[in-house]
Amino acid sequence: MKIKLRLLWVLASLMVITLPVSVALGHHSVAAGFEMDNEISVTGKITRMDWINPHSRLYLEAQDENGETVLWLAWFDSSNNLYRRGWRADDLPVGETITVSGFPARDGSDEIYGGETMLSDGRVLFAGNRAEY
Repeated sequence: MKIKLRLLWVLASLMVITLPVSVALGHHSVAAGFEMDNEISVTGKITRMDWINPHSRLYLEAQDENGETVLWLAWFDSSNNLYRRGWRADDLPVGETITVSGFPARDGSDEIYGGETMLSDGRVLFAGNRAEY
């Protein structure tokens, strides 16, 4: 019986020690996927907004240099953090034309990590994602 208790205690201790390590390794830096020293702007129509964690996502239909429609994915902070900064679902209706400024994807894909989002009425929503912060 003592051996079983000791084994159970050792396994429980290992789980307590390794859990924080696995959680820490699961988080990644924005700089790993986006060029933090470069900033671009994308103007397009909202097709969808996912208010999710750990990163909210906004989908935009924009025109490329050839006039072709391109689907852009804008990544933002968590929905909770956006809400605390004043973002509301009513501000981002499907079909609305907006401009998202932020960091382009390192792999050249049509993705951006958003910092500021200018709405059609001129208001600017700030996501808190700047290289200097």
